[in-house]
Amino acid sequence: MEIPHISLIPEGFCKNLEYIFTDIDDTITTDGMMPASTLADIWRLSKYGVSVVLVTGRPAGWCDYFARMWPVAGVIGENGAFYFTYDRKNTNMHRVYLQTEAERQAGKDGLERIRHRVLAEVPGCGISSDQAFRIADLAIDFCEDVSPLEEEAINKICKIIEEEGAVFKVSSIHINSWFGEYDKLICFDRFLLDFTGSSLKNLQDKIVYIGDSPNDEPMFKELKHSVAVNNIVKFLDRMEYYPAYKSSLDSGEGFREIVDVILTKREY
Repeated sequence: MEIPHISLIPEGFCKNLEYIFTDIDDTITTDGMMPASTLADIWRLSKYGVSVVLVTGRPAGWCDYFARMWPVAGVIGENGAFYFTYDRKNTNMHRVYLQTEAERQAGKDGLERIRHRVLAEVPGCGISSDQAFRIADLAIDFCEDVSPLEEEAINKICKIIEEEGAVFKVSSIHINSWFGEYDKLICFDRFLLDFTGSSLKNLQDKIVYIGDSPNDEPMFKELKHSVAVNNIVKFLDRMEYYPAYKSSLDSGEGFREIVDVILTKREY
């Protein structure tokens, strides 16, 4: 699959761009670390009138920090379980969950069954070290704090989750599983409606999404303008829907490449 380079993104779109929604891990980070350039890029985008919204599989505890401390308009977390926005003027955190507390609690028993099964049946996997800060999903680690698992083991974890009746998405580091009818795109739609009063249909030419792995497919499928950092290539054989454009560099360096192209065309 040959994905067009980000340099081909239309100049007119870059000039009209209002929102960048972006994944975090291995999209704006490099080797698990946040480059200084990433934070500078988010500030740069803000200066040029482009709001950044983080869309991640990371837990609620981390998302509270991101929303509070980074120059972002909001954070969609745990693959769409919620979004947080922080009112800096009134120092107030606004939290919107797609499930009720009772629904989230009901899902925990099923997630516990999945946890026991994968640890017993798939040697070498682990539970994500950030699991204690999650409210709606179970994150199974296959390469962040454990030695990287083979494809066969990853597929076995996914099969166990399916057998237990849960939903799963594979990121670059975790397999996230949950009970409920939501994903990144559904929460994204809710965020747009609440934050702008409009829908994706009316905002397609003002939004770009940036990602790096199969859990970004719902966004790649529905958004007219989407981009992946170059490390997406190792997942293409697992994917059905692809981004419209791709950087030539990986991870955080790829994010900088994408921002440079967009802002250069915006100024032209």
